[in-house]
Order: sequence, then C-alpha cells, then structure tokens
Amino acid sequence: MTSSKSRRRPDLFIIGAAKCGTTSLYNYLSGHPDIYMSPDKEPGYFAPDLASDATREALRYGRDLERYLGLFADAGQARRLGEASVRYLRSEQAPQLIHDFQAEPFVVVMIRNPVDMVYSLHGQRFAEGGEDLADFAEALSAEADRRKGRRIPRGAKNPRLTTYLDRARFGQQLPRWFDAFGRERLHVIVLEDFVRDQRAEFRRLLEFLDVDPDYLPVDFQRHNPSHAPRSATVRAILNAQAPRGPIRRLIPQDVRDGLRRQIIRRIRMLNRKPVKRPPLSPELRRRLEVEFMDDVLLTSELLGRDLAGQWFGARPAAPAQQVEAAST
Repeated sequence: MTSSKSRRRPDLFIIGAAKCGTTSLYNYLSGHPDIYMSPDKEPGYFAPDLASDATREALRYGRDLERYLGLFADAGQARRLGEASVRYLRSEQAPQLIHDFQAEPFVVVMIRNPVDMVYSLHGQRFAEGGEDLADFAEALSAEADRRKGRRIPRGAKNPRLTTYLDRARFGQQLPRWFDAFGRERLHVIVLEDFVRDQRAEFRRLLEFLDVDPDYLPVDFQRHNPSHAPRSATVRAILNAQAPRGPIRRLIPQDVRDGLRRQIIRRIRMLNRKPVKRPPLSPELRRRLEVEFMDDVLLTSELLGRDLAGQWFGARPAAPAQQVEAAST
C-alpha cells in the first residue's frame, strides 16, 4: 500500500468564495490536459473549524489524510493536482494547515460584488435545505441570534455556516492568505472581470498555474445557477445526517470514496430545477452597500484597484444577470 508520504499531493487550491464562480472554474480546469481536479469538488479537508458533517461521510483533518490523498490517486502525470473548497477562504485554520501540507501551492480566489454574493448564497442555502427563512431580509435579521447559537435552521450542518455577511468580507479574509504564502502564490479573479472577458481571464489563470495557456474549454457554459429542488423528499434524503441514513443504505460504504460522493453530487444535480430570483429591493441593496463599504475599500487597497467604484458605482462592470449566471 502506498504511504501518504510517498503519494503526490495537490498543489492547486481554489479556496472560494461561495457563489463567485468556483464551480464553473473547477469544471473549466477539469478538462485541461495538464490539470487533474479532485472528483470531489468540495473535500473541505483543511477547514476543520468549518466542518459540516458529524458522520464519517465528511473528511476530517488528520483522521482522513489517506482518504483525502486518495482523491488524487488517478492523477497520472498531470502537472497540477487541484481541488476547490469554498470554505477555505473564510476558514481561520486553512491557510496554516495548507502551508504545513504544501508550502508552495497555487492558490486561486474568486470574489464578486458582496451584496450580490450574499443574496445568491441565501438562495442556494434555502434551495438546499440549509436555510429555513425564505425571505432574505428576515434571514439577515436573524444573524445576531445565530452568532449566539440561536435560531439555527434545522437543516444547517454547522452553526458557523448559517450567517451571510461574514462570508463576503474579503478584505478580512485575504490578509491571512497573503501572510501565509505571499502575494505571488495567490491569483485573485473578480467574477465581473471574468464574465466580461472569459478568454483573457482564463488565459491569465493558466499562465499563473504554469500550464498550457492556449487551452480553452469546449465552451464557457455556466454551472450551478440559481435553483430549487424538484423534490423536497429527495433533498431530505440527501441531507439526512444519521450514520445509517437512507442515502448511506442506498450507496454502500464500500463504494470507493470519491465515486460515492460523485454519485451523491449527481443525484443532487438531477434534483435541481432552475429558478429566477427577483432582484433585491433598492433599499436593501443600498443598506448592504453601506454595510460592506469599509471592507470593500480594504479589499480595493489590498488588490490595488477601485472595487468600490466597480461594484457600487453607477455603472457595473458587467450586467448583474450575466454575473449571476456565471456564479456558483
């Protein structure tokens, strides 16, 4: 049996943020001949502070190193081995844990207008059963209680993942990654830029990864758009947390770990139907822009560009509906 010390380790990490296009980027990179992406898009191994599953289905840091490395067993001679876990960006532990594991990784970050990001995230969490408040404004009003462990949605897998505003404070999150790896190891993509010129932004990413920059996906189709469940019953079965829950009886534990998680993910995708959410009210949008302004200014300073003007100015860089279609 190959030991963990002798196995190849991933060196490409798409660390988030949620609803910023990481699913699409994961799929685009998966087709590159020089890159092998984990069949499980969201292993989340290096974010034990945000672990979301008390059963053995989820990967636990330390305990499941062999399972984690097993996700890359079929990488062959690929130049880059990668994974995409959107919780890493927010995690306080992930930067150091990844540094201890892989000192010189290629770290990719995707960000977007934080107002659009949190609104989109609420829609996804409600569709997947992790949020029980259909009204976004009401969910925001519950944040103070949720930080104290109250009003936690029944379907939530971790109380720390039930809030929204803290997920989009990129100016607070990015510095710990810069501190851990230096700016030269991070490549930050602004989703609105990517939507405006996909080919140029994708080429810049491939150049950063030091792989063939001429590769293009078959098409830049969107992945994981806004959705609702076709069947609430199927969603409940997929979300069942009991170690002997129905999904674990349907798919035996001895099925190879990566394949098992792919099957579950495929069932989730088949149970989705596209929906179009109404736009945020102008009043709530303005309130959230004020809420995020200080952090956006900090992010602008970190990246050396005017994101406040781009995101909150009179003319957005790309139509909001196009950005939403490209987001994850």
